[in-house]
Amino acid sequence: MVRRQGEAGNGLPRRGLGDSLLPVPLYVSYGSNMNPDQLAARTGADPARVAARFAVRLRGFRLVFAKRNDDNTAYATLLADHASEAEGIACDLTDEELARLDRAEGVPGHYLRAIVEVLPLTGGPAVAAQTYLANPARLATGLKPPRWYLAHFLAARDRLSPRWVAWLEQVETAD
Repeated sequence: MVRRQGEAGNGLPRRGLGDSLLPVPLYVSYGSNMNPDQLAARTGADPARVAARFAVRLRGFRLVFAKRNDDNTAYATLLADHASEAEGIACDLTDEELARLDRAEGVPGHYLRAIVEVLPLTGGPAVAAQTYLANPARLATGLKPPRWYLAHFLAARDRLSPRWVAWLEQVETAD
């Protein structure tokens, strides 16, 4: 399990990604968990701590709606794409909160936890963060997300770049 060590006062690890044994205290969402109310409800995290979240860039990833749900709608995932960049919201979660989130995300059947490199939108060094990527067995093409699901993404418009918000607003939904 990930240990919460080496944190700076802002929740970022004190050291960069050069140390492969670096603990990863950050969680980054690029999807519905960008909604602070949903993230707090799913994890039991203190709403004030979740509200202190910050926006990040995920270089080398493309956001796609390709994780097949049982109702044939799509949820988001990130796909490796060196020419792309996605945005997300990062916050500090405890090991217990991440374990609750594992259950909410359907690990391992629907999503798998992964470590990614993120860059704060406000500047600063790259840091490691945990996120969820769709289980490859659940990937599909030609699906669209439900409108209610996409609304959770837009709950983070106060932190995301205007460009990213505009992109999210143009995503075609299933309903």
